[in-house]
Amino acid sequence: MNRLVSTCALAILTAACGGGGNGGTTGSGSSGGNDAGGGGDAAVGVDASDPIDAAGGPPGLVYTDPSGGALRLVKNPAATATAMVLDFIVGDAPLTGYSTGFNLPLDARRVTLGRFMPGHALDPGTAPPAARAVIPDDGPLHGVLVVAQSQKAAGGGAVPTDTVLAPGTVLCTVELAVALPVQAGVVFDGSRAGFALPSGGLRNKVGTTIVDASRVKIGRLEVRTAQ
Repeated sequence: MNRLVSTCALAILTAACGGGGNGGTTGSGSSGGNDAGGGGDAAVGVDASDPIDAAGGPPGLVYTDPSGGALRLVKNPAATATAMVLDFIVGDAPLTGYSTGFNLPLDARRVTLGRFMPGHALDPGTAPPAARAVIPDDGPLHGVLVVAQSQKAAGGGAVPTDTVLAPGTVLCTVELAVALPVQAGVVFDGSRAGFALPSGGLRNKVGTTIVDASRVKIGRLEVRTAQ
């Protein structure tokens, strides 16, 4: 079974939840799996010989939503050509859980991390909230978008039980901005044959996997430049 989130995200959540044994509930009972690392074409599953979609549409960031999935990453209406806003949402069936997240390898030469907006359905609490998004600059998760959010087991805004999540519920929102200088090409491609998230999903409070990485669907993000 893949880990729900990386050790980086677990450290974030543990600190946010108070640092105790019950703090990092996202990592409770995790086993197996390897965190993906590295940026560039190999990490995002892009063949260096693939044609770049630099023409045939308006310049800027272009995202194609995925279909299916118990959880999926979809375009927010607030997205623009220079700042792609993506919602991590519940799919077409209700779910019950406590913490969520994903590790998404991407080409960090083409985008930078903008705002991260935790959702309210899995309330991350306060001071500090148990939610974070990062793209590490080095280490085994270099070039990986790490997103993690959990209800807090203790501290400000703690939630003692799992939460029922209706279809379409927004769990969190992340923004990716075009990096300068602009480089045309694929940022990540969840529609590519053989693509699989190294980790991600939904767990309940005791650490049982409710949704594993194979049921998290990711679309395709690319940068296009005018010809």
